[in-house]
Amino acid sequence: MSDKPLSIIYDHYKETCTIISEAVKRRDRLMVFVIIALSFFAFQTIFPTTSDTVVNDFLSFKFGLTLKFDLSIIGNVVWFLLLIFTLRYFQVAVFVERQYSYLHATEEKLNKEFGQELITREGKSYLHKYPLFSDWMWMLYTIIFPLILLVVSVVKIVSELKYLCVNGWSFGLLLDGTAFILLAISIVLYLTTLHRKSKD
Repeated sequence: MSDKPLSIIYDHYKETCTIISEAVKRRDRLMVFVIIALSFFAFQTIFPTTSDTVVNDFLSFKFGLTLKFDLSIIGNVVWFLLLIFTLRYFQVAVFVERQYSYLHATEEKLNKEFGQELITREGKSYLHKYPLFSDWMWMLYTIIFPLILLVVSVVKIVSELKYLCVNGWSFGLLLDGTAFILLAISIVLYLTTLHRKSKD
């Protein structure tokens, strides 16, 4: 292969590395947003009365609201924010995983054209003697975190269903239930996608 096509492939390789780096930053930011929403759910589930008081006191202090605010509306909003942030997180995480596979294939093509293994940073060198901590981080991102997300969501929706038994049906609960179902399906598909990819 002439130098020009080889240079084009190498430039493409460098551009792909940059794209992955930016995607990893987006994934990490989205994970923070998801954790904040989950923390709100956990606090509201464990300390329902305290959480209502804290939120109302904050709204009163920050915005001067004297009326007690219906926190179920905030709960509806948080459910859908959690769903949106989680979907984006999963989308970016799967994109990153797919790009690494593509990057490894590009490295192999470049090295084949060079006639020797010159470029191995993201492929063989990265995977050689892969650190145990990196395996742990991969498990956190791709298995443990989604399962924690699922467990907290289940606990939250169960607490809302218990509230339903005492206070009756509400449109807000229908919204929350819809968000939960979509979230649960997304988590299962995300885990299935990564598991299937790791077997391929």
